[in-house]
Amino acid sequence: MTNCEAQNMTQCHTETMKILHTSDWHLGRTFHRSPLTREHQQFIDELLNYVHAEGIDTLLISGDVYDSTIPTAESTTLLDQALTRLMRAGVQVILSSGNHDSFRRLSYGAAFFEASGVHLRTSLEDATRPVELTDGTLRVHVYAIPYLAPRLHATALGVDPTHHAVLGAVTDAIRTDAAERHARGEGADRIIVMSHATVSDTASSADTTPRSDSERDISVGGIDWVPASLFDGFDYVALGHIHKRYPVTHTIRYSGSPLGFSFSEEHNRNGAYLIELTPGEEPTISGHEWATRVHMKTLRGTMEQLLNSPEHTDYEHGYYCRIELTDETLPVGAVDRLRSRYETISHFSYRSTQPAAEKPVAVPLTRDADPVETFDQFHQYVRNRPLTSEERDVITTLSDHIKSHKDNA
Repeated sequence: MTNCEAQNMTQCHTETMKILHTSDWHLGRTFHRSPLTREHQQFIDELLNYVHAEGIDTLLISGDVYDSTIPTAESTTLLDQALTRLMRAGVQVILSSGNHDSFRRLSYGAAFFEASGVHLRTSLEDATRPVELTDGTLRVHVYAIPYLAPRLHATALGVDPTHHAVLGAVTDAIRTDAAERHARGEGADRIIVMSHATVSDTASSADTTPRSDSERDISVGGIDWVPASLFDGFDYVALGHIHKRYPVTHTIRYSGSPLGFSFSEEHNRNGAYLIELTPGEEPTISGHEWATRVHMKTLRGTMEQLLNSPEHTDYEHGYYCRIELTDETLPVGAVDRLRSRYETISHFSYRSTQPAAEKPVAVPLTRDADPVETFDQFHQYVRNRPLTSEERDVITTLSDHIKSHKDNA
């Protein structure tokens, strides 16, 4: 029986702090040129409902809140509405900039937001300026490291211009700051670090991070990842940049993006991590999955299968479809025929089931070249087969007609 139950109190403060880890909202993102404004609004509504239902105290956004350094008006409106609703709910928000964000634009009004419970961390100096969270006797310091481009920050830190050197210097500086605060009697019970980087739990030179097509390359000298050991000693590390939700280690995790932004993320289950902190106990970490989805589906098969299979009925409307056609030869008007069934075809590709034939050697065009034979070579190159007799008759008739018209001109 808990103390609350024993005392039969309707209100009992358990001193458990609830922190929700998110990242990579990418407001303003499109999916193969289709705006995702509606899906982002649905996600924000779902987020607020979850915040209220769970009694979330603090929300972390570990970089890439926007998809562009020059966000659209719709994107800034979405963020403004989200932050306003979170402030009204009494939720502290800690937001760091990612490689997609403009740290200058995102830091505008930082002092005003700080007073309202929204803490923006966008500069190198911000990385060692923790946000202090308190709940009863529990004190938590959150150090938010924005994305730090090595070539821009290495000189100030006195290190080589690599992700490893820059992040290593910053995490060392955080440990020093935390130790100095502890010596002054201002230390925290728990230390959480936010970072927007590629982190891999491996001691070898191989990177095991699961990538997706929607993540922007941040490599320097061909390397963009750092080992998880750089974050040793912290109670929880809230990572951003990789769009799949997964644990690097038990306490170092990627929340992933709230939505899928490419077909490579078709099978991702987008969500967040809930961290619960109670004095004298180990942090409790649990995953949460968002119901909001960017509905996408890859469909493979022949034209006959794709147009008539009842298994594909669910994907006719409300889905972004990637079609991979596998007929022996490419049907005429393939995409238009497929659009008669599927509302949104975001990507189309064709792969013949015939063995790849050797491409014909290109014959230089001359004035005396036979136009039918020239077209036949072109047809073999594009469609992997020669003209049928019917097709040859059509091309011959057309060629004779053009020649006759030219002779009579």
